[in-house]
Amino acid sequence: MNFFESLEKRGVTITLAQKKAIEERFTHALEYAPVIGIFGKTGVGKSSLCNSLFGQDVCPISDVKACTRNTQEVLLDLGGGKGFSLLDVPGVGETNERDAEYAELYAKLLPEIDLVLWVLKADERAFSSDEMFYKEIVKPHIRQGKPFYFVLNQVDKIEPCREWDIEAHKPGVKQFSNIGLKIDDVAQTFGYPKTQVLAVAANERYNLVNLLDTVIYALPNAKRVTVYCKVPKENRSKEQETFAKEGLADEIRRIIREELGDRAAEESDEVFEEEPDFLTNLLGTAKKVIDFISKIFPKRPPGPGGPGPLDGPFCGPFNGPLGGPFLGI
Repeated sequence: MNFFESLEKRGVTITLAQKKAIEERFTHALEYAPVIGIFGKTGVGKSSLCNSLFGQDVCPISDVKACTRNTQEVLLDLGGGKGFSLLDVPGVGETNERDAEYAELYAKLLPEIDLVLWVLKADERAFSSDEMFYKEIVKPHIRQGKPFYFVLNQVDKIEPCREWDIEAHKPGVKQFSNIGLKIDDVAQTFGYPKTQVLAVAANERYNLVNLLDTVIYALPNAKRVTVYCKVPKENRSKEQETFAKEGLADEIRRIIREELGDRAAEESDEVFEEEPDFLTNLLGTAKKVIDFISKIFPKRPPGPGGPGPLDGPFCGPFNGPLGGPFLGI
């Protein structure tokens, strides 16, 4: 039994036109691309973090000079200009001239970004340039509700660094305690909750799953599944799957309420509760959609213009759990 049939069994009347409208709205919600901005000073490991999180060399890395001179939009790795974008943003702290350019760039980019990760180097003693950019450029957007997290990278270099367990990829007892103190220091310096300061070691793959849990949870409902589907298996967790399913359920509930009314939305909750496999199947369908687009549509440069891959009369050979010819929610 598909989703529409389950609603109709509960006394909800749904016309063919309404089913089509709901399916189309949900399909377009799935193709909407989230954008995550990776900010921070030069040399803190922003590009390495991007590569470690998503299991591929999506950003070039240089240990010798400041590598990221321009904003790199990395599309992972859907065709047709859709999917999920990482913005690896040029790092502050090079020269006064460049910092002035980057301040203007940051102010322009921030309104378009869904979530901001500001990367700090764990063994650095002072964060003066980060603090200036945060307070003058970033903070106004946070006040407006922009999801924002500090990421304390390279925590394996915090003293006593010889305590780092190379085989288990985790800190020793004293080092772990000092990482906690560093988190407290960052929270106090920036006047930000320490629960939103996340400690990782990108090259050691330490705490990356926890960071991705946080990222997926913080994204808007319809955008969670796109990010989840691009996370490599070794970085996935049950929490991420749960957040992705909850995002799908909330998006379906919103569309049903707007198309069919409050009672139908309440009955949707009953369907989710009584038929738990429905969201699991829908998540699997979403993964197929993303893989399908990646294979058959040529990539185009990111940015506006041109129809998306789900525009038009043909979307793909899937019979979804919602009842329609494609995703059919």
